[in-house]
Amino acid sequence: MAVLPGLPAAAQLPPIVDTVSRSVIVERVYNKPMVINSKGISGTVNTDKIAAVPSFLGNADPIRFVRLLPSVQMNTEIEAGIYMQGSEHSHTLVSQAGVPIYGVSHLLGLFSVFNTSHYQGMQYSTTSRQETRMGGMVNMELPDTVAKHWGGDFSLGLLNAQGTLDIPLGASSLKVSARRTYVNLLYGSILKYADFPIRYGFTDANVTWTWKPGRRDKIWADFFACLDDGRVSGATIKTLNARWYNALGAVHWNHYFPEATMKQSAYASTYGMKAEIDAFNIYGQMPSFIRDYGYRNTVQWKDWEFGARYSYYDIQPQNPSSRGHIQDSGLTGNVPRQNAMEAVLSAQYSRILGYWLQLKAGIGLNWYLSPEKRHYWGLTPEVELVADAESAGKFTLRYGLKRQNLFQVGLTNTGLPVEFWLPAGDLQAPQWSHNFSLAYNADFFENAWSVSAELYYKQLYNQLEFIGNIYEIYNGDYHLENSVLRGHGRAYGFNLMLQRNKGPLTGWISYSYAPSLRTFDAMDGFRDGAEYSSAHERLHELDVVATYDFGKWDVGGSLIVASGLPYTRPETFYLVANRLVCSYGKYNGERLPTYVRMDLSANWYIRKTPKGKTGLNLSIYNVMGIKNAVSYGIHINDDLKSYSFRPFDMTLGILPSIAFFHTF
Repeated sequence: MAVLPGLPAAAQLPPIVDTVSRSVIVERVYNKPMVINSKGISGTVNTDKIAAVPSFLGNADPIRFVRLLPSVQMNTEIEAGIYMQGSEHSHTLVSQAGVPIYGVSHLLGLFSVFNTSHYQGMQYSTTSRQETRMGGMVNMELPDTVAKHWGGDFSLGLLNAQGTLDIPLGASSLKVSARRTYVNLLYGSILKYADFPIRYGFTDANVTWTWKPGRRDKIWADFFACLDDGRVSGATIKTLNARWYNALGAVHWNHYFPEATMKQSAYASTYGMKAEIDAFNIYGQMPSFIRDYGYRNTVQWKDWEFGARYSYYDIQPQNPSSRGHIQDSGLTGNVPRQNAMEAVLSAQYSRILGYWLQLKAGIGLNWYLSPEKRHYWGLTPEVELVADAESAGKFTLRYGLKRQNLFQVGLTNTGLPVEFWLPAGDLQAPQWSHNFSLAYNADFFENAWSVSAELYYKQLYNQLEFIGNIYEIYNGDYHLENSVLRGHGRAYGFNLMLQRNKGPLTGWISYSYAPSLRTFDAMDGFRDGAEYSSAHERLHELDVVATYDFGKWDVGGSLIVASGLPYTRPETFYLVANRLVCSYGKYNGERLPTYVRMDLSANWYIRKTPKGKTGLNLSIYNVMGIKNAVSYGIHINDDLKSYSFRPFDMTLGILPSIAFFHTF
C-alpha cells in the first residue's frame, strides 16, 4: 500500500500559479470527499483517500479506484481496460500530465502502472474534450510545487515494496519513486488462471524534476518506465511467456503572462509486448508495439482557450509467427510496421450568459495521414450549457462530435497485453461519434451529502471488434483482416451516485445501466441491421464504497455486484489433422454469471502527525471467497483425448495481506 506525503498548505503556494491547479489543490486540502464531481460523473479524486479504499492485497491503486465509479463498467480480476459509458477502453485517454500512456496495468489488470504516492492528484471525466479520443479521460497530476524539504514514504508488504523520495535542490526539486513485486514468494502457489499456475513479476519507476526559474515560469521533466514478465504453464499449454513494457519521457513548460497562460509539452511514449506460446507441439510468437512522438500547446486568454497538438505514430500491429504445423504452413511474421500522423487545431470560448447560465463552445480541426498516405480531415464541434440553480443543483447539457484514428484489438478483448494498437487505414476508416449527455449535481445538508447523475447517448461509427482466437495461430491461418468485425454501434444509459462527504464515515453508493450495442456488416452469418451486445457490455452494476476514520484506525470496504459479460458459445468443436475446428452460435448470445466481490481493509496508525505517518495496513481481497467466472473457453483435459466447454475463473479465493508503511 502507499500513503501520500502531506500536501503543502495553500499559503505556501507561489504568488503566480496556474489558477486551475490552485483550485484543485485548495479543494484537495480542505474538502473531505473522496470524489469531487463537478459535471455529472466527472471531477477530481482526493488521492490521500485512495489508501483507505480496499484494493488488491492492500496496494493503493488509482485505476482500480476509478473502476469503482459508476461511469466505468468493468471491474474484474483480469480486466485491464477502462470502459466509460459503453465505449471501448481504447476510447479512454489515460495520461500522465496530459501525455498518453498506452498500457496501464500490471498482472492481468490486478495492478495499475501508477505508484500513487508519486502523484499530486487525479482528474477524470466522461468526455476527453478536444483530445483525439471518443470516450472519457483519466489524468494523473504530477507535483505542482518545488519541494523545500526532504520527504517521502515507503511501504513493505507481502506482495511488493515501494517508495517515494522528495529531494530539494534549491530552485528545483526531484521526486523519485520505484516499486518491485515479489508475488511468487507467497502467492505463487495459489495464483492461477483456468487452473494454470501463474509466475509473474514487475518493476516500475518514476522520476520528476521540477524547476521554477522565475515567478512566471515553471519547467519540469518526467520519466516513467515499467517492465512486466509473466509465465503460465499447464498440461495443454506447455509454456506461455509474456513480456510487456511502458516507457514515457516528457518535458513541460508553463509560462504565465499578465493576462494569459501558455502550457506546452514535448514527449515520447511507447508500449510494447512479446508473447511466446508452446502448446499442442506448436510454437508461436506475437510481438507488437506502439510509439507516439508528440507536441501539444494550449493558451488560455480571458474567456478563450486555444490548442495545437501533433503526434507521429510508429506502430507494429500484432505480427504472429508459428511453426510445428502438420502441414508446415506456419505463420511467417510478415505484418509490416505502419506509420501515421495526426494534428489538431482547436479553440474554445466560455461566456456567462446570466446569473445562473454559462455557455462553452468549441471547435477543432483534425488532420490525419494514414499509413497508405491518405489524408483525412474533419471538424470536432462541441457545446456545453451549464445552468446553476444553486440550492436546487446544477444541470449540464453537452454535445460533442468526436474523432479517433487509433484502434486497439486483440485475442482477449480484456485489456491483456496480447491486445495491440493499429492505425486507421485500409482495414477501417477513422472512427467518429456523436456524444450527448445531460448531467445533474447537487449538495445537501451543508455539503454533507451529494448526488451526481448523468444520462448519455452515443452513436459510434467505423467500429472494429475482434473475433479471432488463439487456434487460428495454432492452425497457421491467422489473418487480421479476417479476424475483425466492421460496423457501427450505439451506447446509452445512466449513472447515479449518492455520496457521503463529511464526518468519520465517507463513501458512496452508485448504480449504472449501460447497454452497448454493435451492428456489423452482413457477412459471416450476421443479419444486416441486427444489433448485438458488445464484448464489454455490462448492463447493470452496483458499487458500494465506504471508509470510517476512528483516529488511530481507519477501515474501508467495497462491494461490487454486476451482471455478467456476453460471450459467444461454440456449438461444436473437434480436431482434424491436429487442427481445432469450432462452430459458434449467436455472437455474444450468452452471458457469464453475475459477478460479486467484497474487499475489506484497515489502517492502524502507530504514529499520525502532520509531519508523517507510520502504521500497518491489513487487507482481505475477495472476503466472501467467490470464484467469479471471467470467460468461457475450451478445456482440453490432461489426457489430450477429451474436451469440454466451461468457465475460466481467476482462482484467487480469500487473499489476506499485511503491509508496513511510513511517511516523513
